[in-house]
This record gives sequence, structure tokens and C-alpha cells, in this order.
Amino acid sequence: MKLLDYIPLWLFALLTVVAFDGTALGGLACARRWGHCLGLYTLVDNGTVGWIFSAILVIYAIAIGLIAVATWSNASAASSVASQEASQIAALYRSLAGYPGPLRKDLTRSLVRYTQTIIQDAWPAQQRGEVTEKGIEILLDFERRILRFEPASEGQYIVHAEALRVLSTLVEFRRRRIEATSYAVPGSLWAVVLIGAALSIFASYVFNIRSMFVQALMTTLLTSMIALLVFFIAATDHPYRGTNAIGSQAYQIVLHDLVEYE
Repeated sequence: MKLLDYIPLWLFALLTVVAFDGTALGGLACARRWGHCLGLYTLVDNGTVGWIFSAILVIYAIAIGLIAVATWSNASAASSVASQEASQIAALYRSLAGYPGPLRKDLTRSLVRYTQTIIQDAWPAQQRGEVTEKGIEILLDFERRILRFEPASEGQYIVHAEALRVLSTLVEFRRRRIEATSYAVPGSLWAVVLIGAALSIFASYVFNIRSMFVQALMTTLLTSMIALLVFFIAATDHPYRGTNAIGSQAYQIVLHDLVEYE
């Protein structure tokens, strides 16, 4: 699956549909040949088969729909976590404005280095599917220095308390981002998706339709729809992995502001 993470989405979708349709049509040709040779189609009642086929499709549609919604929710959550972490970096930078000059400059530089580490080191590692702790040492050093600061006025006390709160929130969103790197559809659910697809497509072979073209057309339409849903699940399965995954644009925007106004 890792190879598929590095091809354009349109090509991934096309390959998925072509692979599913080609396999389905090959199976249909074999099923019709053996069915007619063995006289099985003379035993088929299309009305009864239709009821069973509808039940299979409804059950499969519910299952694959729920899985697709779950993968999209994971992808949306991963994107939201990255955006929120970036916003906390910006909020922490604003909180540093109330600190004395030398300390403010040192803390701001640390914040810039942390953001650069995410963009240059952590994000490429995430795109390779690796869980990385890059940047944590910068945050720990930042925390040690800010905790040593003793406010000299009521205003500094308020600013210091706010900076500590934002720092704590930043660390939490960082943890969630790292956790989101491992988001993936379990193998058992992939089994449901693929076995259910095979059963649904095979059920379409049982209909006794005289025209091969008509049956092939109906099978292709069904298979293409299933293939697109499988593609959608696969494309959103790993939110941070591959070249088509969530990007680091939110951090780049924040870094631009930090560098510009440092």
C-alpha cells in the first residue's frame, strides 16, 4: 500500500476502478460460461435472486458507508489537530510579548526552531508513516526556561499564566498529532470491505440475463461504485502519509509570521 501513497489521486482512483472492473468482468465471463454449460441458469428465478441481491447490497452499503465515514472523520480530525497546534504556536508567540527583552528573544527563537523542525523533519517522517519525536527537546527546553521566570508585576503574572496555559495546550495538540500518525483502518475492517465487495459483485452474476452486454454493463456500474468507495477509504486511511496527505501549510503560515515579526 505504501507505493500507492506516492501516486496522484486521479491515477490511484483510475487504477482502482480499472482493477475492480477488469476482475469483475473476467469473473462474469467465467460465471456465465460455466453457468450455461452446467445448466444452472435454468434454475434461477430472477425475482428471488433480486430480493437476496438487494439484501446483500443494503448490508454491504451500510458497512462500507460507516467505514468511509470513520476514515473521513479520522482524516478531518488529523487536519484539525495540525491546524490547532499551529494556532497554539501563534498564540504562544503573542503571549511572549509581555516578557523582558532578552528572555523574549530567546523564547521566540526557540519557537521558530520548533516550527522549523516540524516542517523540515517531523512532517517528512510522518509522510513516510513514521512516528517521530522530533522537536520535543526544544519544547522541554522552552518549558524549563519559562518556568524559571519570576513575574515582577501583576501584568507579567497574567502574561506568564497565559503563556503556561497555551504551552500546555500546545503540548497536548502535539501529542494528538503524533497519535494521529498511526490512524489506519484495521485489517479486520479491510477484510469486511474487500470480502463484501467480492460477495456483492458475485451476487450480480447469478441473475439470468440473456444479453451479455446488459449484464456486463450492470456489473460494471455496480463494481465502479464499489471501487470508488474503496478508493476513498484507501485515500483517507493514513491522513499524514504519502504525498497526497495533509500538508504542513498551517505551520508554514505561522513560521512566516514568526520570522517576519521576530
